Amino acid sequence: MGLRCKVTILNFLIFFGITLIAATLSADIWILSELKTSYANTELIISGIAGNGESGDMLLQWQKELPSQSWLLSGEQNMASHGYDTQTKTVWDKTYDSVKYKILLFSAAIDIILLIPLYLLYHLIQKQISLQSAELEKTLQQIQNTDSVKPVFSSGLLDEKLKDRISSLWEQIQTDHNHLNQEKEETKALVTDISHQLKTPVAVLKTTIELLNTEKMTDSEQQEFLSHCLSQVEGLENLTKALVNVSRLEKGMVQLSIKPSAVDETILTAVNRIYEKASKKCISIELSKNLPLDKIIIPHDKKWTAEVFINLLDNAIKYSERGSHIQISIEPLTTYIRINFQDEGIGIPKSEYHKIFQRFYRSDSVKTIEGSGVGLYLSRKIIERQNGTIYVRSRTDGKCGSIFSIQFPMSL
Repeated sequence: MGLRCKVTILNFLIFFGITLIAATLSADIWILSELKTSYANTELIISGIAGNGESGDMLLQWQKELPSQSWLLSGEQNMASHGYDTQTKTVWDKTYDSVKYKILLFSAAIDIILLIPLYLLYHLIQKQISLQSAELEKTLQQIQNTDSVKPVFSSGLLDEKLKDRISSLWEQIQTDHNHLNQEKEETKALVTDISHQLKTPVAVLKTTIELLNTEKMTDSEQQEFLSHCLSQVEGLENLTKALVNVSRLEKGMVQLSIKPSAVDETILTAVNRIYEKASKKCISIELSKNLPLDKIIIPHDKKWTAEVFINLLDNAIKYSERGSHIQISIEPLTTYIRINFQDEGIGIPKSEYHKIFQRFYRSDSVKTIEGSGVGLYLSRKIIERQNGTIYVRSRTDGKCGSIFSIQFPMSL
């Protein structure tokens, strides 16, 4: 029996006991009132018959009929003539008092007989409630210690439904506790990573500005140092932008607008925005012509997907030699479409395939090349928000380089 059910029964027993006593008292009052009236009328009628010299037949007639008001009045007058008033005790009053005490005693005995089992039942249920409360308090004390094992119920006092709810509560607390610890560790790691990312450009800027401020330089030297400072500032700006986007995306502040759109338009948008940077290194970007791209429609967010394409192209340009080649191709498959970005860069070791999409991860082989380590992480988040996947593999034609592939479902 559940704790709530027992409390309900307990309240019912209290209500039933009070109701029983109140009903008994009301019944006693009504019975005694009727009995008092009956004795008083009998006394008056007998006195009236006796005082008027009526025969015994009249007494017999009165026993068969209801007494009239005249009989009662005659009896009252006769008693008054002999010195009896309403305060004078008669044998009828004594009889009434005797019967009254018997009725009250009988009613009290009935109440006691009925209330004793109720009291015992009340006491038993109250004891069970106390034991259940103690068991519940003990269990809650176990739950307060989030490092403890799953609560152990030492007795069968708690019903299974309550046990299941307590176990679910403990599991939820454990989950929340683990999430908090994980977020705490991730926050520490994030602060460390950001500090590391900011330390190098800030140190370079400080050194360069100090040299500009203290050393005498030619105009060309000053221009070179200023260009270097501008490059570092642009790197900080890109890092800040990437961090803001990552934060907005992780907190759900970015709402993607996923609509069926032509994929070639999104690709061309990305190519146009990165073309100037590729041109400076004489790197060509080719879009495969083996398919009618303007007829390939896939559900995607054009703005954020273009940011992913730009990031992949930017990495391909950054890690490729001058005069190299980047090729973009599309493979329509049964239920999804694959977009490939193939470069002729330095390549990525197979052991790092799963690492490069982690936040702030940078391979030891590219530590000297400018980068923040958040671009691929942000790209993965954007693609996954659109029910897609992104992965990397090495080229299979014997040339150095990597192929980044993005897969989108053909329909929502």
